[in-house]
Amino acid sequence: MIIEEKSEIKVLKNFCNNPFEYFSIPQMSKKVKISRNWMYKIMSKFEQFGILERSEKRYKLDFSHLFCKRLKLLFDAEYLSSLDENMKNSVFDIAHKIIFEINPQSVVLVGSVAFNEQKKESDIDFLVIAEKKEIPYFENCNIVLLSEKEFKEKYLKGDDFIISALSFGKILYDTNIFIKFFENPLPIFSQELIQEKIKYCEKLEERIYTLLKTDQEKAQEELLYLALQTARIILLKNRVVPKTKYEIGEQVTPFDKKLAETIENLLKKKELTEEKMLEYVGLCIERI
Repeated sequence: MIIEEKSEIKVLKNFCNNPFEYFSIPQMSKKVKISRNWMYKIMSKFEQFGILERSEKRYKLDFSHLFCKRLKLLFDAEYLSSLDENMKNSVFDIAHKIIFEINPQSVVLVGSVAFNEQKKESDIDFLVIAEKKEIPYFENCNIVLLSEKEFKEKYLKGDDFIISALSFGKILYDTNIFIKFFENPLPIFSQELIQEKIKYCEKLEERIYTLLKTDQEKAQEELLYLALQTARIILLKNRVVPKTKYEIGEQVTPFDKKLAETIENLLKKKELTEEKMLEYVGLCIERI
């Protein structure tokens, strides 16, 4: 049997939670807290069963193997079942209605709920791959609907939402469209994508200056978007897949501590003076 020990489950779960990442034996040993000697035996066994890809001395799951695809679905299902009862019911109710009403090819939970980082005010976010262009309305829910062609185009462009969905999303339903992409390496984030985000930040800057004259509360909301987009640009330039807004501050800390502090302050939603907001705007624009 491929799986016989709890230690093997821990290793496989880590691979599935990081489907595009290669791990050396020392890295995996530290990650799952298993001795290196035992890790060598586990990796050797998995290699014999043909479920690993190898790059020099590092490994990842080979998702062209049916076992690995089923394993990813199994661990995603386990995660979904572990959600708070009310959240779990909401997620499955919405997913079932999407499946019934538009017959999609894939339904994937994304955003803060997929990270188990949701707050009371958090919406439930889904990526849906389907040919229909109309989706049912659900309260406190965001649905990104893409055709298979659109999904592939964004994937090849290195769209950070698509890459984040592939890296961190939890699959609720799939006809082998979404999971098929795990067989390929992640594309490099394109300069075109980064330039689009820079232009968006410049528009946000203008909007914030305008709002400061009429609506400081709204200006502060837009300032948070600007700071988050700035952090995403920095992460993309360093080939790091951005996570949710609650984790981006921690992600960007190694590259820019001042920006990370700015994001954390803005997330607290404390009222800021106009002078402080202008300081934060200047910081963000300087970084991009």
